Amino acid sequence: MTNHNLPKTIFSWALGLFLLSFSQNIRAQCAGTDTTVTVCEKDADITTQNYTLFDKLNGTPTPGGTWSTNDPANFFALDRANGIVNLWEVKNSGVHQFTYTNDACGESAIVTINLGGYPGEDNIDGSADACGDDPAVNLHSYIGDETEGKFQDFNGIWAAVTPEAIPHLNENFFDADAAGPGIYEFTHTVPIVDTCPSRQVRLLLEVQRPANSGIGSNLVVCTTDDLSGLTNYDLDALLLGEDSNGTWSEVPLTNELDDLTDHIINVEAIRDANSSGTFTFRYTVFPSHAVCTVNTTAVDIVILPVLQGTMATVNYCEGPSEYTIEITDYDTTLIASGTYTATYSLVSASGTETDSASLTLNNDGTGVFQIDANPINLNEPTTLTITSLGTNVCSDIQVPPISFSVTNPTTNAMDGCEGEGSSVDLTNIFDSSQNNANGNYDITYSLTAPSGASTNFTLNDISFSSGNATFSIPAAQITETGEYEISLDVASGFPLDCQITDTFMVTPTPPSIDLGLLVDNSCDATRIDVTVDAPALSDGSYTITYDVTQVSTGQVAITNTINFAGGTASYELDVTSLEQGNYNASVRSTQDDTTPCRLVFDFELNENFAIEGIPAIPTAQAQQSLCLSAFTPDLPTLEDIEVSATGDILFYATETDMDILPLDTELTNGEDYFISNIDPMNNCEGSDRIQVTVTLIDPTVPTASDSNPLFCASDNPTVGNLDAVISSASSVVWFDAASGGNALENSVALVDGQSYYAATEGDDQCLSTGRLEIVPTVFGLEPASLEFTNLALCGLDNPTVADLRSIESNNQFEVLWYASPENENPLANGMLLIENMTYYAESFDPDTGCINPDRIAVTVELSNCDPEDYGFFIPDGFSPNNDGRNDTFFIPDIEVIFPDFTLEILNRYGSTLFKGDRNNPSWDGDKAPNGVYFYVIDYNKQGHDAKQGRLYLNR
Repeated sequence: MTNHNLPKTIFSWALGLFLLSFSQNIRAQCAGTDTTVTVCEKDADITTQNYTLFDKLNGTPTPGGTWSTNDPANFFALDRANGIVNLWEVKNSGVHQFTYTNDACGESAIVTINLGGYPGEDNIDGSADACGDDPAVNLHSYIGDETEGKFQDFNGIWAAVTPEAIPHLNENFFDADAAGPGIYEFTHTVPIVDTCPSRQVRLLLEVQRPANSGIGSNLVVCTTDDLSGLTNYDLDALLLGEDSNGTWSEVPLTNELDDLTDHIINVEAIRDANSSGTFTFRYTVFPSHAVCTVNTTAVDIVILPVLQGTMATVNYCEGPSEYTIEITDYDTTLIASGTYTATYSLVSASGTETDSASLTLNNDGTGVFQIDANPINLNEPTTLTITSLGTNVCSDIQVPPISFSVTNPTTNAMDGCEGEGSSVDLTNIFDSSQNNANGNYDITYSLTAPSGASTNFTLNDISFSSGNATFSIPAAQITETGEYEISLDVASGFPLDCQITDTFMVTPTPPSIDLGLLVDNSCDATRIDVTVDAPALSDGSYTITYDVTQVSTGQVAITNTINFAGGTASYELDVTSLEQGNYNASVRSTQDDTTPCRLVFDFELNENFAIEGIPAIPTAQAQQSLCLSAFTPDLPTLEDIEVSATGDILFYATETDMDILPLDTELTNGEDYFISNIDPMNNCEGSDRIQVTVTLIDPTVPTASDSNPLFCASDNPTVGNLDAVISSASSVVWFDAASGGNALENSVALVDGQSYYAATEGDDQCLSTGRLEIVPTVFGLEPASLEFTNLALCGLDNPTVADLRSIESNNQFEVLWYASPENENPLANGMLLIENMTYYAESFDPDTGCINPDRIAVTVELSNCDPEDYGFFIPDGFSPNNDGRNDTFFIPDIEVIFPDFTLEILNRYGSTLFKGDRNNPSWDGDKAPNGVYFYVIDYNKQGHDAKQGRLYLNR
């Protein structure tokens, strides 16, 4: 069958395909196509300040798009809205690309400019000067031409033409300090770019000689020195390498310099007028060229005070930690009163020791200091010399040395009893030459009795050998009892500023007595005998007291006193009238017999007895049950059976057994025990016994479904959470030990890896002896570990939370970031960071789901931007004509790189027209006329000095 509509269908399809292709071509051409142009000698053509990129596009671009560049050097030279680029502000020669994007078609095209170089302007007229003390002269500062808005390229090559300059040139910096004064020639060359030739400018730099005031030294003399040779002292002698065209001045004034030409002073006159002190003179040299600064050197005339006088001290006995040294008759006109640090030497046969001490000088010419006893050797003559009072006092210490000794003579007097003498030992006694005493010496000693009475005695010709001797104090000289003090002196011995002393004790002799007490029957007494035996006592009247006291009431039933005349005696106490009960018989002597000079005797005797003293039978429950856990780790014993009885309880294995069971006998389940009692006051036992049968109880130990449960530390698990893994027919009590220990409340916090023990508690509150051990794992993460708490980033990089993750320290667990110290959800990686905001890091373990809630705070600061990395520059002008281009003077990105900056705009008369900061960063010209203005920028950031410059306003 023939299709008559086919030609029409083919035509429609072809027409549609044509229209679609035409539409796509129209859309693809709306941004134009790429092009490349070459611009040479931009500085010679003022039109390159407003270079229109749109006109350079190939193809058929349509307006309405935007322009961009990825080169920081071009960023501020380009008006991104209209595609006008100021090539004078592009300070690097070479290839530069600008991209035009038209959103209507989503297409882009690139204009590539091969930009020839601008090397700057020749400076060979002698106007370029630098000081010879500048180690880093910036050569760029001499070839620019800012007045016309032209700046030399920064990517040119500097070269030294003068051979002597070559070693001292580093890129665009020249070390004038190392090169020295002279005229040096340099070239600045920009390279060939496409068809643009290389260009070069010359610089003649004159390095001016800096002022040199020389290297100074000081003149140091002492107050007592002969200064007659320094009456015409030339201050120039204290300088080395100075310029000769300098002048001298002085601070403080000594009136030694007549005018600026004078350099001769009278050091002796300065000493005579001021005694001592430091007097400063300054030598000043002005430079030959204004590019260099004034140079000054200070020198000191130092006149040191002098210590004169004498020292005095005495010979000491060992004991004090410090010894006193006195200064007398020191000259107050040569050194002022006050406190000084005295360095001194101690020389003895054992060697030399050096030490220092604080020396106080008084206005009356006296002084004193204390020396440490530690380095002084005993029994050796020691010579002390002051060697220095510090750097501020003349080293010529005009105080003669002194000699003294520290000795350790000792005496030891022996204690004794009344009526005896005392032996006295002497050691380390020296003769007048400080040698160990040998031969016979007279000794004078003083005895001070306990009453305070003092008596002097002399013993002649006491024999000494190697400094040791012994003598006796006769008993006739010791007339009292108590503590005596002895103080003695050895005639013709070594002179000391101390006494040789000791104390000894004289103890009196006490009387003595011996007592006896005998009861005939302790359970039912009928007779008590008292005996006295005191054969050592002389005949006289002695008091013996006896009494009988009822134990239960404490009341005395019988009491009496006996007058005893010495020797031996016997007495009988009548107890027939006493009622039934327990009693205590006591006999006492009133004599005191406690001194060490006699034997110690009994002064009181007691004896218990009873009248009809057999105790009543004990009472107790016949069947008794005991919980074994109450006695763990031991078993219950006989002491744990509950019995009520008078007196002490006795246990037996059978009703007739006579062997008493020990109270620590362990109980046996189901065993029978027989009990009686005894009255400890009379030692009488009851005649009947009772029977008790014992049952021992021990509940079944609990079981566990999980002996090692896991908890998160952030959930603050407690002992109560352990109940979930326990199975028991009764209630459970938790403990901190396998036996004994402490019962734990359910609120007690769990500790990782610590054992907890569960015991069954029966209805009678009896706990099982066995316990089930549970060891929980309390998973606690370490807090997030960071090497920083304040983080400096650059906001121009648009840092995000992901940047925080990239600079974390090595953490064992994952770290989540939050915007608050607690709660909230973690932050997404792509979230942008905010200036001066605090973020919080938290550890998280995805395997257990546990966290550490202790978050680490980190404050983010976004001004850590290196200006060179971000093409930071300051525009040199603007045109406030409301055309949408450069209508304000604005420094791009300064509020990010230097957030604390301040900006001030001044006119040529120095009047302030505008003050700005990050909150008010741009100046709109404020109706100011066309012309040159000046800006002052204080970056307020360490390492960046304030900058001044000029800008051009052109409406």
